[in-house]
Amino acid sequence: MRNKKLIRIIAIVLAVLLVGGVVVGALFSALAEQSVGAQISERHQCELKMEYLDGQQALHITQRLDYFNGGSRRLAAVVFYAAGNMFRRESALMYASDDLQTVFFAGYVPAGIDLRSVRCDGEPADYGFQGEDELYLRVDCGVAPGERCTFEFDYYLLLMRCGAFQGVGDTDVRLSAFCFIPGICDGQTGQFNMKRPLAHTRWLYCEAADYRAEVTLPRGWMLCATGEAERTPEENGRETWRVAADDVRDFAVSFGRRWRSAEGESASGVRVRALTNVRGAAKRMLDIAVRAVDQCEAWFGPLPVREMDLAQSDYPLGEQVFTGVVWLSGDLLSGRRADALAQRIRYAVAQQYFGLSACVEPSADAWLSDAVSEYVACLLLEAEAGREAFLAYVNRDWVSALQQTVPGGLRITSDAALFDADAYDLVVRQRGAVVLHELRLAMGLDALLEGLKRFHEMGADGHTLTEKEFVQALDEASGESWEAFLTDWLFNVGDYVQQDMDWYE
Repeated sequence: MRNKKLIRIIAIVLAVLLVGGVVVGALFSALAEQSVGAQISERHQCELKMEYLDGQQALHITQRLDYFNGGSRRLAAVVFYAAGNMFRRESALMYASDDLQTVFFAGYVPAGIDLRSVRCDGEPADYGFQGEDELYLRVDCGVAPGERCTFEFDYYLLLMRCGAFQGVGDTDVRLSAFCFIPGICDGQTGQFNMKRPLAHTRWLYCEAADYRAEVTLPRGWMLCATGEAERTPEENGRETWRVAADDVRDFAVSFGRRWRSAEGESASGVRVRALTNVRGAAKRMLDIAVRAVDQCEAWFGPLPVREMDLAQSDYPLGEQVFTGVVWLSGDLLSGRRADALAQRIRYAVAQQYFGLSACVEPSADAWLSDAVSEYVACLLLEAEAGREAFLAYVNRDWVSALQQTVPGGLRITSDAALFDADAYDLVVRQRGAVVLHELRLAMGLDALLEGLKRFHEMGADGHTLTEKEFVQALDEASGESWEAFLTDWLFNVGDYVQQDMDWYE
């Protein structure tokens, strides 16, 4: 009898514990969902409705931005990028004089933003363009820390025939940094840190946002964009594409009427799409990209995007890489430039990890994105074609960079805004890759790859990574200290100028 009573007592206790466990588990689950929801809600939410007016080389855009004040000060105004206004006057252009004829192949014609109205929380807002070239827009508001306000813009983006980051070409219409994007606000001072456009590397410095866009195009045009894009049925000779992209800083869109589309898939299911009108190029583009994705995922973990578009573009000064979108100049797609095309695509895949997902300050710390991605692209070449192919590339492309004197005392770590395009490639991408190579020789390839993986993972929460975290990742991967070694090479790799070099390994 006692045993039965004891069994009943134990059963009751277990039942209570089980119910309690379910309740506690439910509570923890609810708290976790609230935490995730809070993280998502703190991102800016941007909705765009865009119609391309092909007869006028313009887009009509209505934009709604739900802005979150994540700082500790009440904001009386928010400052937005208005990069399209760079094309309003020739003196504002970011291109060197030698490049102007190449970029503006049809001649310079003013373009820019025709802003019709701005509202804040449903009411007309006071606003004004700022800066000598009116590249920024200040809009008055009143948003307390931890709260939101909603901005609404109605404007036309006037485009010109050119090969710039916003423009119309023979192949495509390309758009990056084309809408009003809030800059990063210093939470302590309330001041916005804004960057001027650069021709030779990434420059947009902003917080991540979730984008929802509708893009209406003439019938038969193809579209690629950051995120997932879906075409809706045709209506009145126009087609609307719906795009969804979460947690991105560099939302980009391009579309064309002469592209053909081909698709491939990586081992993990990453969808890769090639958009080109060059016969035979799509397969080359897909094969290179899929192999690069597979290898990078083996080294660094899942690619930060599940869809990646490689689009032929009339952009004339090399590739442009955005989250899930890569613009490739048409001259790279001929068979005789297969090696150059392969390296551009490998570099673009590496950038999805370093610079885009593992975000760094794009101008002040550009080398942490571009030098690292350049070296990873060469490691991908080595993994695919062998050590001899790797060394042949290094000696063809890097040794000349090591043997040239660069005026002005520019170093790998100098702010990217101080360089022109040629000096930037020579110093940051090529010499910076040499520094990574010396690091690999000193610590070993496996330790370097583990350090890069840890560096990428450090940016998972979206904060801006710095050199300090890069060194920390290397130290954790190897169990040694690399700050002195890295600093020495970053500042003294130029000593190679005085050395004779027949073959660099």
